[in-house]
Amino acid sequence: MSCSDYQKVVKSDNYEEKANVADRLYDHGSYSKALTLYEQVYQRFPQTGRGELAYYRLAKSYYEMGDYYMAGYYFNNFPKRYPSSEKVEECLFMTGICSVKSSPEASLDQEETHLALNDFQVFVQRFPNSDLIDSCNRVMDRLRFKLETKDFNSVKLYDKTEQYRAALVSAETFLEEYPQSSYKEDVAFIALDNAYNLAMNSIFSKKKERLEKVLELHGKYVTVFEKRSYQNQATKIYESIGEELSRVDEQYDYNEILAAYEKSKTTSKEKKTTYLKETLKRYDNFAKKYPESEYLNKVKNLKEKAEEELINI
Repeated sequence: MSCSDYQKVVKSDNYEEKANVADRLYDHGSYSKALTLYEQVYQRFPQTGRGELAYYRLAKSYYEMGDYYMAGYYFNNFPKRYPSSEKVEECLFMTGICSVKSSPEASLDQEETHLALNDFQVFVQRFPNSDLIDSCNRVMDRLRFKLETKDFNSVKLYDKTEQYRAALVSAETFLEEYPQSSYKEDVAFIALDNAYNLAMNSIFSKKKERLEKVLELHGKYVTVFEKRSYQNQATKIYESIGEELSRVDEQYDYNEILAAYEKSKTTSKEKKTTYLKETLKRYDNFAKKYPESEYLNKVKNLKEKAEEELINI
């Protein structure tokens, strides 16, 4: 059809001719020209079979042209306008497909991926016995894996940039949300490694708790994964944590002796006696537990002071 002939049909009032020309253009793949005519036919006969076909082919034309946003709009609205149509099942399925086509790679925002999942869930609920269910499930699996990959990449980014707390939290959240993930071991080790780095760089008051957290994560790692890709690294972390925890425990016990002696500096004879005795008791335990401690001379000095003060009470 020449351009002038097409324009005559567009401007004419013969809607039967518009519909016929639109169908011919559609069949020959001239979707952009067919669109204009189908829009006119639909607007003229919205509640007829001809209007229904025009609306359906508007969706199909946009889809074939690669305009998935507009195609999705028409496919999504088709069941609302023509709820009794035999094409409702196909249009609901194609609504999801359009969202899939608009879904970007895993590194980008995944709003369209979530929309696609929702579209297919709606389809499955409405047509549980459809021949398209298997196709839906396969597509939904791919979409979920894309979301999973995006979350995994976020965990890796926190790990790479040495944001230890964020990496640990995001890794633990990932493992809760994707317990069967193919990335599971990688994420479990990231959690272990970042918990270790967080603990080793912590202030003293938080160190013991965080070191014990590392031991907990190490225990989970070696229990869950029989064939461990990070066995050597995990073993080094475990050995290092054991040594560090021993040092921290020693310092904690030393601080407890200091604290007991400081509390003995009171005007109450009863309390003074109690805390001095506690100082001596803690010293005995410390000397037995850490016979080669660097703090031994300091605590021995406190012990001697406590004994002298007890005699003078």
